[in-house]
Amino acid sequence: MSKLESLKGEQIHSRSIRIETFAVDDERVIVEGVLEDMRSNVMYTISGTRREPGRVHGMVARLLVGEMPAKILDVEVEMPKVPLDECEQTADSVKKLVGMPVVYGFSKAVKERLGGTEGCTHLTSLVLTMGSAVVQGMAAHRGRSPAPPAARKIMLQYVKNTCRIWREDGPVFQKVIEETKEAEG
Repeated sequence: MSKLESLKGEQIHSRSIRIETFAVDDERVIVEGVLEDMRSNVMYTISGTRREPGRVHGMVARLLVGEMPAKILDVEVEMPKVPLDECEQTADSVKKLVGMPVVYGFSKAVKERLGGTEGCTHLTSLVLTMGSAVVQGMAAHRGRSPAPPAARKIMLQYVKNTCRIWREDGPVFQKVIEETKEAEG
């Protein structure tokens, strides 16, 4: 057992985020994210109001994504469970994401558009988590058949230097470049 594992007491809160991608047509997908917060004990808010245990947040965000690079074409939010009625007023804040590409800098752009007094911290967290799932979902959707070499070159530009594996001078990136050259003939 690890040191931190051995220190854990009773569970007091859990957050789960589930993200799934669904095909729409050959070019587009819907990426759906669900955030749920559960409290395991009674708590008191900043104002001193007693809150019973149970679900605190239940939110769903759906992004219609297409094009290359991936771009958010439409967005919708449902808030079946929020702690305050005022929370629902933030649902339309996500409309600011329409037209935004899901590329390097996505997280910063999301924080700029959804953060602050007009947005919702929980929706922002959900959409930030959905960013990398958009990339994976689009890759899974487009990867159902081999991409032509020209498209592979474009795709390489979007993964270049996004992590250690895809570093420009690394073996994986270089191998894909060589394989793309060979496929071109």
